[in-house]
Amino acid sequence: MAGHDPSSVGSGSGQRPASARKRGSKPPFDRERFIFKLLAVVIITQLSLYTVATGVCGNVAYSQRQKVVEVCPRVLDQVTAAFDATLKLLIALLGGAALTNGGR
Repeated sequence: MAGHDPSSVGSGSGQRPASARKRGSKPPFDRERFIFKLLAVVIITQLSLYTVATGVCGNVAYSQRQKVVEVCPRVLDQVTAAFDATLKLLIALLGGAALTNGGR
């Protein structure tokens, strides 16, 4: 009797068998993680496109012995605006996440 502890038995302690946990329960959809991953993909794509555009403009300007501003007049303004918008978005999302986590 001394070696028969009911809390050590897996089926008597209220735990489900491993096969029942795998089969029936699915983790809930994490909306915040999905949004952050999607945002990361959008930001990386945007930065890649602007990097390629700036590189092409730089190569054309170099080959024609002109300034980048003369070849692609507004590309630097667009890159700056894109970085500003991205930073503002990230700061807003981080601030919103901090407010949400603080209230829990």
